[in-house]
Amino acid sequence: MAHRRFCHRSPRTGIMNHMDSLVVQTAIGLILVFATLSAVVSVFTEGAARFMGLRGEYLLRGIRSLVDGKSEFKLGWKDLVRRTSEAPVVAPNQPQPPVGTSPLVTQVMNQPMVSRTADNGVVALDAGNAKLSARDRRELPSYVSGRAFARAFLDVIVPDLSGATTLDQVKAEIAGWPNDNPLKKTLLGLVAEAKGDLTTFRQSLEQWYNDHMDRVSGWYKRHVRWISLTVAAVLVVVFNVNAIGITRSLYTDEALRETVVSQAAANSAECKADDAGDCLSDLRKEIQKTRAAGLPLGWGTVSACTAPGASCNWLEKRGLLDPDHGAGQDIQVLLLVLLGWILMMLATIPGARFWFDALSRLGTLRSTGPKPASK
Repeated sequence: MAHRRFCHRSPRTGIMNHMDSLVVQTAIGLILVFATLSAVVSVFTEGAARFMGLRGEYLLRGIRSLVDGKSEFKLGWKDLVRRTSEAPVVAPNQPQPPVGTSPLVTQVMNQPMVSRTADNGVVALDAGNAKLSARDRRELPSYVSGRAFARAFLDVIVPDLSGATTLDQVKAEIAGWPNDNPLKKTLLGLVAEAKGDLTTFRQSLEQWYNDHMDRVSGWYKRHVRWISLTVAAVLVVVFNVNAIGITRSLYTDEALRETVVSQAAANSAECKADDAGDCLSDLRKEIQKTRAAGLPLGWGTVSACTAPGASCNWLEKRGLLDPDHGAGQDIQVLLLVLLGWILMMLATIPGARFWFDALSRLGTLRSTGPKPASK
């Protein structure tokens, strides 16, 4: 008689699968909040960067550090919103001074191939080495390609560059520069590598510029990160977005957890609207939906202070202190609130794209379910 073997799932296995599902669903809900807040922070950060003209400023700093050395000033917080510039403005059709009498960055930026990409085709004189107003920075080019830089730089080295110009002429011009010029040795090295081909030399200039701009992008991201953290801190405190409180609510409230997870499954893509206003409007709707589902967002009154006869001050009503008036509990509650805020602020550092990708992966993991028990 053949014997049939039956698979039996022990109660412990069922409990473990339930716990796995519970943890995954809680993580999905928490990551949805991380992703939504990060998207809002990125929109406000980009708006602030545009208002202060940071992209144009860092482009200037990058080109100056490449052709003239380090900038002679620091960009402080007060300089980001200054109303007056320390540099005069020169029209691009005015004659440019020869090499050595003004910073090379000024001459490069005022070349037609570069200056035409500015809003009004006008670049501030001594740009990249003088403090500019936010308005002047907004009018600067925010991007210069390697090809445009190489052509503009060659026009500065050899004015009225024509098709008949040879690399020997460029080499002779560079050789005439003072020996203490930091560019002389670098450019002569590129000339030697070109082996008499002007096109190869121009391509080497493009690669030299692009490699340097990669480092400048790192400078810009580090600076903008502080703006993002400032925006995140304001939003977290104003709207009381507490990572610990949200995790606790998701873990203990099954109905809330299911609602938020369902919403996460329907909105697992990053906001890609071209218009910042439309993007904020979409994100605001998502926040309203999650809040209506019971997610602890905003400054509501804690349940312990809504009971008849309860006596609570403002901090206790907002959950910043313990309503039971215990000194030790007050400190613990306040520290947990501060920790929840800090965790939420730090969660915005990876960016919305990181969290939306993680949300998509977790959603896939949840849909596949737990690994079947072996026979």
